[in-house]
Amino acid sequence: MKPNKIIMAVCLSFVSYKIVAGEPIEPAMVTIPAGSFEMGSLHQQSAQPIHTVTLPEFSLGKYEVTMKEFSRFIAATNYPVPQECRHELNAWFRPASKGNWQTNALNTNEFQPVICINWHVANAYTQWLAKETGKPYRLPTEAEWEYAARAGTKTDYFFGDDKAATKVCKYANTADLTGENILQRDSNTSYVNWSTGINHCVDGSGYASIVGMYQPNPHGLYDIISNVLELLADCYTPSYQHTPRDGSAFIEPNCKNRSTRGGSWHWNNWPHAERGSIPEDFAGGVDGFRIALDGVAPSLNQQTKVFLAQLKYEQQQEQARRDLLNIYPEPITDLAIEQSNKLVTLSWSHPNPETVESYRVYRNELRGKMFKLLASNLTNTQFIDGMVDGHKYEYRVVAVSKHQQSHYSKAVITQAGWIAVPGRIEAEMAAEIKGADVSMWTADESGKYTLTGDGGISKEGRFTYQLDVAKAGSYRLHYRVASPRDTKGVAVIVNDIPVATDTFSQTGGYRIWQTQLGSQVHLKQGKNTLILKSLDNNWKLNWLAVLQ
Repeated sequence: MKPNKIIMAVCLSFVSYKIVAGEPIEPAMVTIPAGSFEMGSLHQQSAQPIHTVTLPEFSLGKYEVTMKEFSRFIAATNYPVPQECRHELNAWFRPASKGNWQTNALNTNEFQPVICINWHVANAYTQWLAKETGKPYRLPTEAEWEYAARAGTKTDYFFGDDKAATKVCKYANTADLTGENILQRDSNTSYVNWSTGINHCVDGSGYASIVGMYQPNPHGLYDIISNVLELLADCYTPSYQHTPRDGSAFIEPNCKNRSTRGGSWHWNNWPHAERGSIPEDFAGGVDGFRIALDGVAPSLNQQTKVFLAQLKYEQQQEQARRDLLNIYPEPITDLAIEQSNKLVTLSWSHPNPETVESYRVYRNELRGKMFKLLASNLTNTQFIDGMVDGHKYEYRVVAVSKHQQSHYSKAVITQAGWIAVPGRIEAEMAAEIKGADVSMWTADESGKYTLTGDGGISKEGRFTYQLDVAKAGSYRLHYRVASPRDTKGVAVIVNDIPVATDTFSQTGGYRIWQTQLGSQVHLKQGKNTLILKSLDNNWKLNWLAVLQ
């Protein structure tokens, strides 16, 4: 149907049926047949044990609940929704700030999923919908969600496995080239080196998408892989050891966290078996929900028919917009690097330079972290960076045409520098890091990055520092650490010779930092290597100091 005919159909619907602001729009639903499946995965500890679940027939919303549908709930009930939400982006999501489901930094269309709510709000919406319609609408259970998403398949996704991350954009709004363009433009934020990384495809959306823009799964469910994270009925439990086998929700007293499934436009996509959780009172910019119902999907009422006609028009308008934008230049394939003292020279070429208007250079603040724009509007195929210190940096270059940038080139990496001693050394400035992750967030006022991990630094942690010592002599080690318990600390190795062991006392938790004294070590003048070999877990390191 052409757009003008759709507009006419929508207008006729409004003429023939009185729209009442507080009347619910019942969700368009699909019937999910009864059956059994193997729930869980060997790839995630919390998704074990794999077990058989047998479910009765039920229905699930075709789409995630939109702002337009949600507005009827607010108009009818004036429900006290959260007035703060984690929705603003500045390099990454800021802590909660003013904003709600209707006024936030992310949504621009009422046919996008409603966000900036929390689990209590989503659950209240289903209760209102059930009361107003006389039908027991509710949130889906974890088992229902996974069973419906899989649609009889056993692969990561209903369309198969996608290890190369090239197919998912046909089926989901996820972390992709479109999003990378928009997020770098709007907030200097990158998908690269974050979560599951960037997909090698184009989905046409930088933020949450109008629902139903991608291909559905075999049951006719849209955005089931990714658009916004979906809140579920279950209390989150760290394994399936005691969960129901009949498809019902796992509920326990004093439930604090609820299960989530699916991915989001920002956090990327995960296989259908992947589990998540969220505090009941958390309101975020990537969290939404869809509706479930026991039994066969009900027939569409007039309110729903009007809604679907409006949605179809919005989808067509959005698709026309995307068709004009989804043209991206080819990536650079031969980025090279030369390093001399504190100067880094990058050089490259492009397979079709006549299609390129300019180039952009990206660099991360630290190897393995998100890439940020360093230089733009470059017309030459060489760039010199004189702002280099002792960190290991990665660089990538993109080609730009009509303000759209290509996929990134492969990264080139600088060599770690030598750190002047005596002085303080940031933990992440190690030339080699094993058995720990570098975190950008810390409760310590005296540092930005920390060495950490799941359960803190691991027993296999090993950190190599390259020291340039001004004067030979005895130096004292100082450590800025956080730990919930006493630990065995680290073995200290200087120039490949074990020289000491430094233990760490508990500080009161991972968010409480203390500076603790270590051993005296002898360092020669000039180049030295200092290796800290972890002997325990449950500790974090912000910085160390080597002082006389």
